[in-house]
Amino acid sequence: MLYAPLLVGSLCLVFNYLVYSRRVAQWRKSNIPFLSPSFLIGHKYFWGVGSNSATVVPLDRIYQENKDKDLVAFFIATLPVVLLRKPALIKQIFARNFDEAFKTGFAVSHNDVITPHMLSQSPDKKVWKTHRNALSPMFVTTRFSGKRFAKIRNQISLMWTHVEEARLQGKPINIKEVAGMFFQDIISNSFLALDDNSYVKEGEFRKFLKSLVEPGWGKLLGVFAQMHLQRIPTLESLKFITQKHIETMKSLLQKQIKQRSQTGDQRNDLIDLLIRLKEQDQDGKLDSEMDVTNEMISLGLSLLLGGKSVATVDNMVSFTIHLLSLYPEYQERIRQEVKEAMEKHNATEFTYEVVRDLHFLNQCLHETSRLYPNTSVITRVCTEDFTPAGTDYIFKEGELIIVDPYSIHRDPEYFENPDVFDPDRFSPKNRDSKSVDAFLSFGKGPRKCPGSNVALLVASTLIGSLLHKYEVRPYSHTKQMDADDFHPRSFAIVHKDDVLVNVIPREILAY
Repeated sequence: MLYAPLLVGSLCLVFNYLVYSRRVAQWRKSNIPFLSPSFLIGHKYFWGVGSNSATVVPLDRIYQENKDKDLVAFFIATLPVVLLRKPALIKQIFARNFDEAFKTGFAVSHNDVITPHMLSQSPDKKVWKTHRNALSPMFVTTRFSGKRFAKIRNQISLMWTHVEEARLQGKPINIKEVAGMFFQDIISNSFLALDDNSYVKEGEFRKFLKSLVEPGWGKLLGVFAQMHLQRIPTLESLKFITQKHIETMKSLLQKQIKQRSQTGDQRNDLIDLLIRLKEQDQDGKLDSEMDVTNEMISLGLSLLLGGKSVATVDNMVSFTIHLLSLYPEYQERIRQEVKEAMEKHNATEFTYEVVRDLHFLNQCLHETSRLYPNTSVITRVCTEDFTPAGTDYIFKEGELIIVDPYSIHRDPEYFENPDVFDPDRFSPKNRDSKSVDAFLSFGKGPRKCPGSNVALLVASTLIGSLLHKYEVRPYSHTKQMDADDFHPRSFAIVHKDDVLVNVIPREILAY
């Protein structure tokens, strides 16, 4: 009985040795500098995954210790990766040469019927382009203009009521919770016609979204499995999108499509879009019992999870409010900007035009996204042997290329005083090509986040309306958060503890 474990262990040692030695020889031949792996478990900085931030801390240490290199290769366990450090090289691979020689870095297993159709992960460029074009009407901010902004104004009123009730009870405000309810209700009401009010009751849609985005070992291992297990069937427990998620999304869409087909309403939302796509497949015939296909489910999930999703928006808002609570002078500049925008548009309440003119607030959101980018790693896979222009590096077919936005955003070579929250670095007069190329929060190239403008609009609305009525003061975090405050079991950059703030009505401060 003792021989079996010894045999398995020996085989693992031999396998790892072969993997390491073969790839190291390839890197050496391809002129790619590399860090020698520790036997069995790759680079030693990843030994602590689960005790500190899953990837931010180890990647940042590797980035900082290799300042003299354009790129550096190493192993995460048995997964070989090449970390790009220079924005010029990143721009070549993510933008200029992406269509020629690269694809997204997530694997698609044979038993996965959803991922191949999702915008953020689809490796098939033709499928991605078709679905990107189909969803493009959902990603334009003008869909919220005019009378359609009334739904967002209703969310502002509900948010104000919720915040005031908590204040009167002497409770601090959980900003991530408020932001999550605000954004989720806008998504459910504006795109799915669900008419939810998460401030009163946590509906099925909110529970569904939380199950998709909440950090944990399963999500973390699922992401690594997607990068590592190329074309290998993935266990259900390691899937980012599980069968239960698929069935829930299918049921939701089926119900809303059936209701819409019966009423004949036209709302120009996701439900109308899916009905039109299905009618095209059925030669214009509308069937109230039409089947919800995997493609339709993928489009729905792409809207919820692609780019600036619910999870990333509420984190962006949480981090921004956290920073603004430490800088009351920036809060006052936002209030003044809101006042001037309302006067400019002859408005007494928030409108699409008012929010669109909150330029300094937009700078605050960009600066927050620089300090706390929503993802710790952006990945690409080489589809054919490729040599970047002006270099002698050779990326072999199958090479996994990664970028670490957190470290690049905090590199003084691209951003002066990089650890300081300075929204004015994103003002028109201060932005330069060097910082523009180094800013990666919304992605780079054809696969950059398609929903970033809608996310920024909603985030600006929430923060602008909150600060218009209240001054925000720190409660749970009295110092600027750093990597030690990130969730240890999240691939995204998420704060591990709730961000709590106190609010004081402006009319009280006036006395």
